[in-house]
Amino acid sequence: MTALPANDTSHVYYTIQLNGRDPSWPQLTLDEAREALAAGIRFSIYDEHTGEFNVSIPYSTIRYVDRDTLTILQEA
Repeated sequence: MTALPANDTSHVYYTIQLNGRDPSWPQLTLDEAREALAAGIRFSIYDEHTGEFNVSIPYSTIRYVDRDTLTILQEA
């Protein structure tokens, strides 16, 4: 397993707990979307009223199966 470097300033990232959601692309909760936005993740669609949140491309994801998490990475 590869850990994300704590001093990586070339990327912004946000990790969610999957909790049984489809790892191919789980729908973010409102709280997750707010936290991801605060962490610097950019969105092409961010609508708190409808609950529609789409992360802007390009982005990458890392799934940690043993932790049941998905990390979203974007260039800073």
